[in-house]
Amino acid sequence: MLNAKDRAGAPDDARKNFVLAHGSWHGGWCWRRVADRLRAQGHAVFAPTFTGMGERAHLLSRDITIDTFVQDLVEVILTEELIDVVLVGHSFGGMPITGVADRIPERIAHLVYLDAVVPESGETAFSTIPRAEAEARIALAQKANGGLAVPPPDVLPAPFGLVEGTADYAWVKRRLTPHPLGAYVTPLTLRAPIGNGLPRTYVYCANPPHPFMEPSLRRAQAGTGWTLIELAAPHDAMITHPEDVARLLLELADSRATPR
Repeated sequence: MLNAKDRAGAPDDARKNFVLAHGSWHGGWCWRRVADRLRAQGHAVFAPTFTGMGERAHLLSRDITIDTFVQDLVEVILTEELIDVVLVGHSFGGMPITGVADRIPERIAHLVYLDAVVPESGETAFSTIPRAEAEARIALAQKANGGLAVPPPDVLPAPFGLVEGTADYAWVKRRLTPHPLGAYVTPLTLRAPIGNGLPRTYVYCANPPHPFMEPSLRRAQAGTGWTLIELAAPHDAMITHPEDVARLLLELADSRATPR
C-alpha cells in the first residue's frame, strides 16, 4: 500500500470532471472545501446530494432505494454531458458509485473509493457493516419515524475525526439529516464485476481507521485491478484534510494509477 505523501506530481492543464458522492447522513455540502480547491484550478466539480437528504430532505419518501441514489448520480453525469469522469464515493457513497460504473462505464475515467464501501452484487449497504449496527439503525428509524429514515447520531463517531466543541464539529452536526432506510436495505444489483473493468483506487483513511470500512478495504486488497493508497486522515477526510484529498484526486485524475 502506498502512502499518499509519496504520490507527488503536478496536475496538467487539462480540465478534469469530478463527481463527488457523499456518505451516510451527509450531503453534497460536505465536499465544499475539496470542491473549492479543485475549481480554483479550473476543474469541473459536481457534488450532488442524494434524494431525501441534505437540502433535498423535503423529498424523503419510502420509495427511495439504492437505485434512486445511483440514478441521482447518473442523471448528473448525463445531464451535464460529462465524460472522463473521476467518480468519488465516500463511505456509504461507495454503493452508488459502484452502480454508476455498472450502468454507464463509458462515461467514467476513474473510480475512487474514499474510505468507502465496496459492495458485491446483491449486497445491501447493511450487509457491509456489523449486524448489530444495522439492527440498531433499523430500530432507531422505527422509533424516530416509523422506519422511514435513520436519524443521524447524537454524538459524531470518533472515526469522523471531528472534535466536540470545535466549529467543524458543530457545522457537521447541524448539517446532518436522516438517511433514507430504503437506500440501506435494498440490494445493489450489478451486471458486471465490481468496477466494471475501470481504473479504481481505494483510499484507506488510517488516522484513525473506521472499523466498518475494514471489510471493504480487505475486499480491495484481495481483488485485482485496484490501486491502494493510505491517507493519514480520519474518515471525514474531505472535511478535516481537504487539501490532501484534493491533491490526491488531482494526482489520480492526471495519472493512470498502476494497480498493485
